[in-house]
Amino acid sequence: MSDECNLLSGVVQGSGIGPIMFIVYINELAELPERNGIIVKLFADDVKAYLQVVNVDDANKLQKALDLIVEWANEWQLQLSVNKCNILNVGYAPFVMDY
Repeated sequence: MSDECNLLSGVVQGSGIGPIMFIVYINELAELPERNGIIVKLFADDVKAYLQVVNVDDANKLQKALDLIVEWANEWQLQLSVNKCNILNVGYAPFVMDY
């Protein structure tokens, strides 16, 4: 048996309520980009955010959604695994912006 300790936050791993608490915890993460017209899909701790980008306004909208995700993660003290993030371009040619 593990030693007893006081917890400041979190849910005991393997508890029955753990998955529900996780959904409650990340619910706003899905809502923030959707409020800006971005499609969001969640699976466990993975987030997919996507949008058909046909002009600069669409690219800016997607960037704003990504910025909101970063702000949310920082506010809730979660680290994003940037090295695991990817971009997928589907179509004739990728949209290119000059920065």
